[in-house]
Amino acid sequence: MTAHGMDEVSVSLSVESARDALARNLAAARSALEWSQEDLARAAGISRATVNQLEGGASSRSDPRLSTVVGLATALGVSPMLLLLDREDLDAIAEIPRSREGEDVRLQLKSEQLDTMQRLLHSGVAKNRAEAVSMGTTAAALAGIKAGALVAAAIGTAIMPGVGTTVGAAFAASWLARKKTCRSTADHSRPDV
Repeated sequence: MTAHGMDEVSVSLSVESARDALARNLAAARSALEWSQEDLARAAGISRATVNQLEGGASSRSDPRLSTVVGLATALGVSPMLLLLDREDLDAIAEIPRSREGEDVRLQLKSEQLDTMQRLLHSGVAKNRAEAVSMGTTAAALAGIKAGALVAAAIGTAIMPGVGTTVGAAFAASWLARKKTCRSTADHSRPDV
């Protein structure tokens, strides 16, 4: 257990996988628009060499700044999140409507709580936003949500109480399950040395 009473979840995230996702998604987006690397670079306000490096994936060892990712997303007309989306993310998103976690959280959120959370978030006061997030996190915890899925429920609450809370919890629960499964499968497929 952690200091906050949540079970620790061991998830291994690879920078190389994120680089490969970005490389694949940039190339796909450019292809869809029939743009050259130069076209994308000009639209994003970066150099062609940077686009080339980013499309090189894990082998390029490039590590773009957030402003670069946002500039590329803006030029392509997509959310920055889509540029880093990989198969596990997409599979987890597809699972959201069927998620038990999402339904469990939704059952914990009463309409008067949602109204209060909306009011608190729209107040513009940091203390009120924190209280709204706490309300969403409490609902998720009462539904049995733990670890990363609880964090995602809190983030979802900060964006859109209720729907965001349930979507965040459902997405993260599915994503975490896939990360654990993939890691377990990879661990079992290694030959003994």
